[in-house]
Amino acid sequence: MRLITDLRAYRTRNLQRLVLAIGNFDGFHLGHQKILAYVVKQARKNHALSAVLTFRNHPQVVLHPQKKKLLLFSFDQKLAFLQKAGVDICLAPFFTRVFSKMSPEVFVEKILAKQLRVLEVCMGVDARFGYRRRGTTSLMENLARKYGFLFKRMKPVLIGKRPVSSSWIRELLVKGEIEKVNRCLGRPFSIWGDIVRGKGHGIHLGFPTANLESYANIQIPLGVYVASARFLRRKMSFATASDDSIRFFKEVSPWIPGVMNFGKRPTYPSSETPQPVLETHLFDFKKRVYGKTMEVALHKFIRPEKRFADEGVLKKQIGKDVEVARKWHRKRPR
Repeated sequence: MRLITDLRAYRTRNLQRLVLAIGNFDGFHLGHQKILAYVVKQARKNHALSAVLTFRNHPQVVLHPQKKKLLLFSFDQKLAFLQKAGVDICLAPFFTRVFSKMSPEVFVEKILAKQLRVLEVCMGVDARFGYRRRGTTSLMENLARKYGFLFKRMKPVLIGKRPVSSSWIRELLVKGEIEKVNRCLGRPFSIWGDIVRGKGHGIHLGFPTANLESYANIQIPLGVYVASARFLRRKMSFATASDDSIRFFKEVSPWIPGVMNFGKRPTYPSSETPQPVLETHLFDFKKRVYGKTMEVALHKFIRPEKRFADEGVLKKQIGKDVEVARKWHRKRPR
């Protein structure tokens, strides 16, 4: 997949035009997958290039900086899933205030029609674009006819009677409904990050953990989860004009079953862990992994975080949590 972080750098140097999907694609849920499958299929059918126009940062971070935007994905994860989907080109500029003031009509004329020379554009049915989100799919359909490209309004994927969306997934995560989240994603929800040194409590208790410094905001309840993990390796890395490194990763290990705790370790002094930490105990795994990159997938919420009277009581509870997780993994459908 070719990554372009500055739209001005894109040049149509050949006859291949673009079948383009527009959106944030945060989380890459079933609806996103449906859109990308269509775009890749249409591009191959028409000897075009499949492409995605997204942003390095979420627009709400610029438009409403006072509100902390909880994202399902880091940008690295988004790139990995777009690449797996078979996308040829990812157009990912930074969203800026200047860009936000571009009217829907100017965006379509200057960016889509003249610069990118799109053959077809695909958007979710409720997607918006342009200044103050004034651009609707109905407007895009009219502008497509005006500028001579095709437009596809993609119907949502439903679970029950509710459309799958990133906002719904965030709601479910906050409530700890991991299994419903995974249904919306079509895969386990996962967190990427680098393994850092912890306080050593896990080793002392007999349950060593890999402590993850996450690439993205974590928006799950404090507590214990059935989990799996695998290791990733940086495939390539380069810096943009803003000196912000972009990383590509690939999997280098199979999934390892385990159990994860996300919390402040309330059994120990509060000054030790002022912010929640993510700790994963991998079953029957004894290798040293400091400094490695890991992906942790969540399968089920076991219990909320709790303060215990002492380490002995805590150790017994961890043993029970591990057994719950082992039992889940043994019964897990392959």
